[in-house]
Amino acid sequence: MSKFVIKCLLVVSILVPLFSLKANEFSDTKKTIDIRKIAMQGLWMRIKRISPYVELKENVEYNKELASNDADEILRLLDKTKDLWPDNSNLSGKGFTNATPAVWALPEYFSKLYSDAELSATELKQAIKSDDIDKTALAMCNLGKACGTCHASFRRLLTSQLANEVNGWSGKYIQNCN
Repeated sequence: MSKFVIKCLLVVSILVPLFSLKANEFSDTKKTIDIRKIAMQGLWMRIKRISPYVELKENVEYNKELASNDADEILRLLDKTKDLWPDNSNLSGKGFTNATPAVWALPEYFSKLYSDAELSATELKQAIKSDDIDKTALAMCNLGKACGTCHASFRRLLTSQLANEVNGWSGKYIQNCN
């Protein structure tokens, strides 16, 4: 074999693993983004389900036990998604996420809003458990403010999504929040 062929084989044997590593990293990053999206959709589903319970201040088919379970799940999903924002998942410019690059440029602010959401979700869970209607409403308002501020600051919204997501963006999960 010629020296040229040997050099080419050597270069290929070095470069192929590097390219496959990048492909694996991208695949892992895409999975992280997909998990994050699914978890956030799960959060939103539970918030939409729990909101009427908080507003009605009376027994409905959706009862305290279901509300408590949803509050638990909101907390669990917030906890699970907290660390799903690694630097390599900043693929908003490629259309793989609706998160804006500001998430990664302003990590302290993002973390503060996320912590506010976790605190509000904890307060919601406790208020439901203790049947404190006023604290339940306050916790829902605070959760809405945290989520709404985070979405307004860090999430790109396409015009076609506006009708479906206006409540999530405004943070108006229940009426009469100041």
